[in-house]
Amino acid sequence: MRFPRLSRVVVAIVVALIASLVAVGATTTSASAAETGKVRGAIYAGKGLADRIQVTWFDSDWHYIGKRKLSRGVYSLRLRTGTYWLQFTDLRPVYDVTRYAPTNVKVTVRSGRTATKTVHMHRGAAITGVVKAGGKPAGGARIVAANTSEQSFSVNANSKGQFAVGGLPAGSYSVFSYDRAKKWVGKSLWVPGMKLGQQKNVTAAMNVRAGTLLVDFYNGNGDSLGGKAFVTAVSRSSGQFWTAKMSGGSATFAGLYPGKYKLVVPDVGAWFGRTGAVTGKVRSGRPAFGSFRLTKHGAWISGTVVDASAQGRVLGGAVVQAWSSAGTKLGEATSDDDGLFSITGPIHTQSDVTLVVQPGPYSDYLGDEPLRCQYVRTPHPGYSVLEDEDNFVDLLTINRLSPQTKQGCEARADRSGAQPKRMSASPQ
Repeated sequence: MRFPRLSRVVVAIVVALIASLVAVGATTTSASAAETGKVRGAIYAGKGLADRIQVTWFDSDWHYIGKRKLSRGVYSLRLRTGTYWLQFTDLRPVYDVTRYAPTNVKVTVRSGRTATKTVHMHRGAAITGVVKAGGKPAGGARIVAANTSEQSFSVNANSKGQFAVGGLPAGSYSVFSYDRAKKWVGKSLWVPGMKLGQQKNVTAAMNVRAGTLLVDFYNGNGDSLGGKAFVTAVSRSSGQFWTAKMSGGSATFAGLYPGKYKLVVPDVGAWFGRTGAVTGKVRSGRPAFGSFRLTKHGAWISGTVVDASAQGRVLGGAVVQAWSSAGTKLGEATSDDDGLFSITGPIHTQSDVTLVVQPGPYSDYLGDEPLRCQYVRTPHPGYSVLEDEDNFVDLLTINRLSPQTKQGCEARADRSGAQPKRMSASPQ
């Protein structure tokens, strides 16, 4: 068996797993409209068109954007201009040993044009076998096959402990087994050099009493870490991983193999996630206790929303959004009755941030009578922000709708008294 070379790969796998659990998985809306084009093509498998396929699209850096189920062996997507990865996966059950392996293609979308890309899918490799716990067939045990290309595939064993994992890409795999009762655990199996269409049979033995790890989480201020998130413990000896939900500043991992662990923690609130060693050593059949700290905080962006047509008039109920130069929404906040707002989150140091001020989601009116007026979306580009600091933008204007007939609500040249945009440390 070979473990060390897989450990870092598994960390990458669980980072992707956590991202899929905590992210909404929807396409972000850019601060400005973008031009679009189409990509389409046929999907072949064997001697004909593939059926029951799912296409998932990512940006050029493999950040998830969206997915769609297909049923007739063809696909057609309208996307913003740019370069994308398309991944085609077989929707048949993972235990089907005739399942096709995932297929990736790279496409470039150009404005007002249709690109054509034909996809050829092939029968994947398969790992079959029996899993045992304490010397007996482990019915319902979960089997995970993880490869060195940062992909993992899982299936549950039947009542006799039998399992099959089909549709595997070519490569070498570690096979992890998880006892449904979380009482037994075993080292992973190394299955090297799998080829497309090849099938190998193995026996997975869980013959060690599992341990438990209880972890308390803290932020950089020494306070218990608030919020909820899925966190993952990775064995430092085998690379096997367990995921648990953090809530109330703690998480419990059950069914662990004895030894030391590293944790993979995503962004939680405004605190940046990280991967690192956790205190505490898991022992067979016993509980262990550890702690973990997130130390780096994202940027705050704060200021006051004011009427661009009236000096000194602050506006509550306005929505302020921060967008990156790549069109990713960094966060948003609603101004209070004094016009004050504060955006916070896992916002990294960056330049060319655009702040957008707009009325609330249900009405384009802001302010109190008799000067309750209509306002429009007002962008303010060109800001730079620093993480772990309160970036103070002072006064942020919002423009009135023009024309509007209500007396006193006419749009005027900027009379807000706001100074040219700037970013500084917030006054205390």
